[in-house]
Formats: sequence, C-alpha cells, structure tokens
Amino acid sequence: MFFTKYNPMTTEEVNAKVDAQRKAAGKSCGCLAGKSFQAKLNGEFAPKQLDYKFIDADTLEFTENGETYTAPYTAISYGRVVLVSHLVPGTTRGWHFVLDTKSKAITVFETWFGITVAVGADLMGQRPPQSYRDIPREIQREYYFGWADFGDNEEPKKLHTNTNRLEGRGLYWKFSTGYEMLSFFPSLCSSTVVELGAEMGGITMANGSDYIRIDDEFYIFTRWEVEFGGKMWLEVLDFLDNKAIGVEFGFQKDDSLVYATHTVELEITGDAAHLEGIYDFGDKQRPMAAMMKKKGGRYAYRPMDIDLPMSHEEALQHARESQRIFEVDGPNIMASKNNLPFSDALVGKQFKVKNDCEKHAIAPWSGDQSIVYEYDFLTDRKLRWRFEGGEWQEEKYICYEPARDLFFFSHMITGDPDFANITQAVDFSNGLATTIRAQIGNWHSEWEIGSQVKFGTLEYGDIVPPFARRHHFTTDLVGKSFSWTYSDKMSSIHVYSSPESSSWTIFSGDNSGGATWSSPCYYIKLREDAYIFEWVEENCNGMQGLVVINPRILHDGGFFFGVSHTGISLNITGAYGRELGSFDIMKYFDKNNL
Repeated sequence: MFFTKYNPMTTEEVNAKVDAQRKAAGKSCGCLAGKSFQAKLNGEFAPKQLDYKFIDADTLEFTENGETYTAPYTAISYGRVVLVSHLVPGTTRGWHFVLDTKSKAITVFETWFGITVAVGADLMGQRPPQSYRDIPREIQREYYFGWADFGDNEEPKKLHTNTNRLEGRGLYWKFSTGYEMLSFFPSLCSSTVVELGAEMGGITMANGSDYIRIDDEFYIFTRWEVEFGGKMWLEVLDFLDNKAIGVEFGFQKDDSLVYATHTVELEITGDAAHLEGIYDFGDKQRPMAAMMKKKGGRYAYRPMDIDLPMSHEEALQHARESQRIFEVDGPNIMASKNNLPFSDALVGKQFKVKNDCEKHAIAPWSGDQSIVYEYDFLTDRKLRWRFEGGEWQEEKYICYEPARDLFFFSHMITGDPDFANITQAVDFSNGLATTIRAQIGNWHSEWEIGSQVKFGTLEYGDIVPPFARRHHFTTDLVGKSFSWTYSDKMSSIHVYSSPESSSWTIFSGDNSGGATWSSPCYYIKLREDAYIFEWVEENCNGMQGLVVINPRILHDGGFFFGVSHTGISLNITGAYGRELGSFDIMKYFDKNNL
C-alpha cells in the first residue's frame, strides 16, 4: 500500500460507485428505532439544523438546514454508545455520528469526496505552487461537538472533546472481517498503521487522525488515508473491555467501494510516554488549529507534491551541478547541533575492510570474491582509499566513535556514475565491520537513495576477527520509541513499528506530537551498545538517514545523504535521545511470518 500508485478516479466514477451502495453493509441495530432528536452542534461550520427521526432499524428521516430527506442508515452499538452512518440522498456527502445514549453528548462527522491539492509548494508557504491536481476519491471531513435534544433532556454538563489521553498508545486490532493491524498514536493529528496481511504486512503507513474523548471508557479514533487510498475509518474504542465498533468508507486500491460496519477485538501493546506538562489533563483544543482555516482543514502531509519526483538523469544532473559534502554549517534537512563529537582516532592508521565473498556491481572484477576496501587516514577530515590492488583516491570524511573502539565514518566515491557514498562501521574490539554503499536510485525510484549492506571483517594489526560471527540485521529495536533532540529548534519521536519500517513525528510547541510520516528502514546490531538505524524518506524527499544509536548513552550520530533540485549533499546528523517506552509487538510479526 505504501508504494501503490492510486488512481485519483473521476468525480463521475466516484458518484456512480457511491450511488450503487447507499447504505453501509452490516446488520443495523434497532436501538434508535422510533426515536427522534435535534442535534445541537457547535462550531463555525456546523449546520444550523440537523434533526433526526428513526423510522425503523434501517430507515431514517432527517432535516438539514430546512431540507428533509428519507435515507437508509446503519447503526452499530456497544454498551451505551451508538455509531450511525448514512448518506445524503442525491449526493456523496455523508453524516456519521457517535451518540452517548446516557449523557446525550454527540460527535457528528460530515464527509464529502474530493480535494484539489497544490503541487510544488513548500510546507511553509514560501514557494508558490507550480500546478494543482484533483483527487476525487479522497474523503474530506469536518466534525462538530454537541448534544442530542430528545425533548425530555437537558444539555449535558460535559461534551465530547479533542484529547491527548490516547497519545503514545499502541494497539493490536483483530477485525470481524479478518483484517489485522497494529496502530500507534504518536501524535494528536496523525496515527500510524502496520497491516499484518501477507501482501503488504510490515510497512508502516502514516494517516491523518482525530482523537476524541467521550469519557475514560470510550474514545473516538479516526484515520483518513491521505496520500494513500483516501478512505476513512471511524472507530469507537472501549478500553474497559478492549473492544471497538466502526465504519469503513471509501475506495480500495482496485477502485472498488467499501462501505461497511465492523467490530474489533483490541489488545494494548504498550504506551509510550508523551511529554506535555504533568498538569495537562488531556482535553485539547483542535490540534494544529492555526493551519486549519477552512472547512475540513486538517493535517495532511503530501510529500510527493512538495518534493517533486525526478528522472534518474535529472537527479544526476543536479548532483553534477552542486555537491555539498560535509559542509557542517551548510543546509541540511536534519541539521544538528547535538551531533556526536568528531573523532580523530583513525588518523595515521591503515587498515582493510573485507566484505564477505559475494558478487558486487561496483567491484573491479567479477566472480564470487571478497570486496576489500583499503584505507589510509591522512588527517581527521581526509582519507585515501582504494579497492585492493587498485588506484588510491582521496576523499573528505567524518568519523564518530559512537561506542568504545567502534568507529563510524562516511565518504563519497568521487567519479562514481551514480554518486555513490560509502559508510563503514569498524570495530577494533572484535575485528568486525559493516559496509553500506548508497547511491542515487533504488528499487522503485530513479532519484531516491538506495543502499546495499555488506557484512565482513576488519584487517588491522594483530586483530583476529571471529570466524563466523558477524554484525547482523536485528529486531532488537522493534517496538521501541525514542524522542530525538537535534537542536533547540528540531526534535522528533521515532517509533520503530515493524522489522522493516518506522515513523517519525515532529513535536508541536507544547511538546505534543504533530506532523508524522513513515518509511521503510533496517536495523543492524553491531554490539549491545551500538545499533545502525537506516531509513530513506521514500515517497518523500528521498534522503537517506544513517545513524548509530548507542542506547547506553542515549545519543546517536551519523549522516544524511541524498539529492534534491539544489544538488547532492552528504552531511552530519545526531541527537540526544530519551526512551519513551516500548510496545510488545514482535509476536504479531512472528505469528504472521513477517
């Protein structure tokens, strides 16, 4: 799903398919049959009138701002809470509400299909759009808090509210449809989901979300598949019983419509700490409100409309025009004032890094031979290197010592046709080494960074590396969550949410989680005190982050590498860490053979 290219569809296609199914599939409860109420709603865009009469378990009559309609509906209930979903006749607009039948407090969602998106503008609005594109399949929404006036009740003392009480929570979901997923709530305006099915299981996807508190037992959680299929999921969660009810509405990747209710069995996988003030009791104004000026306004990150894709030749041309290699104070998407200290411990040393026997596209020979890199460190910023027996070549480099006697350094391969970059992790305590070669282009993109990992050994002095043991890919970090502080202006939350992917969330001003995105990644265990974490911001800016995390000192350090319309760059990154908690999730991947 993360790499699916969705058909935006046409308005005519959307209208025809919604017209063919005007009622959510699923048995409708009769819990409101024969009852009537007026929805008294707050908010700038709330309808002035929204009155309901429930004729039976499947048909209702409603009046919206003086216009009366009869429509089919589906209702599903759990305990005292009822979720109702229906469409407005003659349109693809919908009303979906969650009613607490005891307090009579209500949250009402208004939905409609279609959005026009700016292409080529930046996040801060400093670069005007180059064009616009329509996405008729994507559902938009506005929601309103209020109460249901049945004629014999007063306005409740407390209405539903936006909340941060779910922030940090992780859940396993088992739907009545057979669908399984993991979800994480690192933000007040986003969530991430890992599907556990065989087809795309293991890829973390970020969705726009709303978090609404009914009371300590019940919460409303939504996710809107922005940048993916555009579908909506509206769930009511009961944390006394770990159950949920919900409705799914929108288009599948084959453009078929799904409109159906469901029930869910939940398991709490963990709760990561969130960092608002201790006297923040959970009720919140609408998050990121300053950016939400129009009806339906919400956080929606559309990175491929910001960092426009390039062809391979365009990427190479930009790289040829400008190379910013270790401009420590230069432009850098993850510029850091908290990087690890640079190390000069390799100056004057000569050694070899031997990758285990395997074919390698850039080797100056063919066959199943070892790749051997020879190094000669001239200064703390300049080295010589060559393939064994080849010509020496000088490069800039930067080196860290993220753990005792373990060195992490990176350099370009000047002259490589794809602007390759080599990063080495060499351990003088045990003679093991890992080589990561990155270049412009990967398996699904002509311009984003791709990488290869080779495990091997260090040849230096009298060090005798182990015969068989190597650095290796690991799941040790899966389920962990950290905050990383790069400077006094940049910090984020990482959730290592699957063996092959993770997410990051930028903090808002009050330390709550804000904008979120996700990507594939990999984790390598060097030692108990050193792990490589690599990610590429795929379907985004295409940059590679590559760091060593030392969980003992809660500090990481490494490199950011990639190409943009302003050229290619290799620069430093690093941050102070804080462990926020962990989620017990590996058992779900093991069970699903993922």
